[in-house]
Amino acid sequence: MKSLITSNLTHHPGRTAASITGVAVGFILVVLTVGLVRGILRDRGERDTNTGVELLVCHREQFGLSATSLPLSLQIPLMDPICEVPGIAAITPVGQHLEMKGDNGLGLRQIDGVEFESYTRATKIRIVEGQPLPATGDSVIIDIKYAAIHQTRPGDCIKIFDRDFKVVGIYAPETGARMMIPLATMQEELGAQGKCSMFMVKCQSWDEQEEIAGRIIERFPDLRVIFTADLPKLFATGYDSLNIFLNVVAGLAAAISLLVISLTMYTSVTERTRQIGILKSLGASKRFIAGVFIKESLMISAFGVMSGLIISLIVRFTLLNTTGTKVEIEIGYVLYAITGGLVSGVVGAIYPALRAASLDPVEALSHE
Repeated sequence: MKSLITSNLTHHPGRTAASITGVAVGFILVVLTVGLVRGILRDRGERDTNTGVELLVCHREQFGLSATSLPLSLQIPLMDPICEVPGIAAITPVGQHLEMKGDNGLGLRQIDGVEFESYTRATKIRIVEGQPLPATGDSVIIDIKYAAIHQTRPGDCIKIFDRDFKVVGIYAPETGARMMIPLATMQEELGAQGKCSMFMVKCQSWDEQEEIAGRIIERFPDLRVIFTADLPKLFATGYDSLNIFLNVVAGLAAAISLLVISLTMYTSVTERTRQIGILKSLGASKRFIAGVFIKESLMISAFGVMSGLIISLIVRFTLLNTTGTKVEIEIGYVLYAITGGLVSGVVGAIYPALRAASLDPVEALSHE
């Protein structure tokens, strides 16, 4: 039977390759889509945690896992009464803006607007090359990873808000967004003078952050307090709507694999009707004939899954080393994609296999 299955697959190499590609696409769709989303969120969570502050404060009605891409709606004068809360060592306003345009003209890009002087007091950021960020003007500082990947140095320009911003410095460690501009410049551009997205709060003692958060909420019930230590977990878990989207993608990938396998096997049965008649005339049972088609389908699915995994790993490596984008290959979704590909192969072959097994041998032999 093995030689029969192998010869059947190699007899139409183009069709077999197309079927393997279809299954591989379904696998890649699951693994890379989930991995890219999870990787970006987890990376952002780790960078936000790495700022060195313990608390993020924003409006309670603002949505999101953290202050990521929140509008500039928080009044900066509110920072002074918050500073009076016992246990706060430093506080700084931060504006955050999400541009619907990546560095290559596609994708998304996060930009932070900061008051650099107060930001350095609250966080552990430091300039490793160039000059500190001025209070105003079209200037930008970038983190060490962005500088390395994009080969950008102080004196170069980056287009933000559809105009050129001069890179004045490079900072470390990797915290928050990968580029920062003066908060005053962001406020002017967005028409939000005197406002920010959130306050970053540095506590006098790390052990007292829960008590300090409670004091802030007690005095300012309209505010929301987020612990930066919780951000990686929150980002990794993701939004409910985002998780639904990922599940839909996974289901769509399984449907693609099933349809590809079903169409391939159905076409194969039609083309091999006479061959099926010969096998039956030689005494082949219905189980044997159905098994041939199901095993062919499983072999196609297995090759498709392996191809998809290899391609996913290559794409992951390429993205990480060329753009710095992290793609998290999650074991759970990999197992789902493998199981989905193989199960789809079996399910997709059932009807064509049963149709082949039920063919009348006389009619099959007379088939042109």
